Amino acid sequence: MESVEHKFNTMLDELSRPSTNHYAGDKQIYYLTFPPDQALSVKRKTETLTKLAEFKGWTVHLVSIANVINDFFGNSPDREIWLDQEQYYDALTIASLFDDLGASVRSQRIIEQAILAKQAEVSHLKKALLLITDLECLHPYSRFGPIEQQLYSDILMPMVVLYPGQLTGSSLDFLSIYPPDGSYRSKHL
Repeated sequence: MESVEHKFNTMLDELSRPSTNHYAGDKQIYYLTFPPDQALSVKRKTETLTKLAEFKGWTVHLVSIANVINDFFGNSPDREIWLDQEQYYDALTIASLFDDLGASVRSQRIIEQAILAKQAEVSHLKKALLLITDLECLHPYSRFGPIEQQLYSDILMPMVVLYPGQLTGSSLDFLSIYPPDGSYRSKHL
């Protein structure tokens, strides 16, 4: 299996010679897949990936899904209620709570807004690259496929998603626990 660094280097080379006739579409959205049990190892490589990109003239701008989710839940007006009542929750109530929290994340487009806000912040920079990390923190709230579908037409710069899961043919299976999903319009490495 290719290392994330090798995949990232391959992607940087592709960015230097973009193709307008790619089967996945015209957007420069790349998924760098890795086994989910390597999530911490890949997280530790973020600085190395950033340096690789800088060496080739790119500036990397991170969007950590962990930070986005944590900020959303940490700043929720309902946070104290959740924490005060936690001791009384049974398994069914906890499952229902996670369903409700996931619905809030999806309906309020929390992830989409964070990515688009970062894009707006750095859009004036030459050779800016968005790096989406900590995707595993979406579970159990969502998968990234529906988020990509919402974002696709609004992404105006290269975006790299560090994707914990497997590439099976042209389908991705998030965390290797969700069924393979072939609706991603991005390029997979």
